[in-house]
Amino acid sequence: MRDALGPGSKVGGQMQLTILSAEILKSQLGAKLDISISCNISELPNYHCNLIFTQRNQELGPIGFLKFDSKRPLASAVISLKEEDFTDISKLLKTSPPRSASIFLYTEIYNEDAIISRSMSGETSTVDINDLSWRYPLI
Repeated sequence: MRDALGPGSKVGGQMQLTILSAEILKSQLGAKLDISISCNISELPNYHCNLIFTQRNQELGPIGFLKFDSKRPLASAVISLKEEDFTDISKLLKTSPPRSASIFLYTEIYNEDAIISRSMSGETSTVDINDLSWRYPLI
């Protein structure tokens, strides 16, 4: 994390997000669909997270950024997915799993304590998202 590194930082960070709900979004006629996912962050139990998946090839740099609100325990991200990955997750989300599904964000180095500390002091923190995976229960 550019602005939240410090003692206790994780090398090659990972965040586990538990999906609470998901919606398909269409901003206007002719626009591609987006997916909005509401979730909890396992590493930061008091934080809620909103993810927006867009259909866009991201060849260089991070696929998205996770921004932590300076006033509330809320994180938001817009993540660019290739069309095939977008379609895969869209198909999965159209069925209800027997238990909560998880998304794993692979991030740059970050420090949970620094994120909480900055939020409490009114500062915004941002973490680069480099990759993601998901675990979707079948039975």
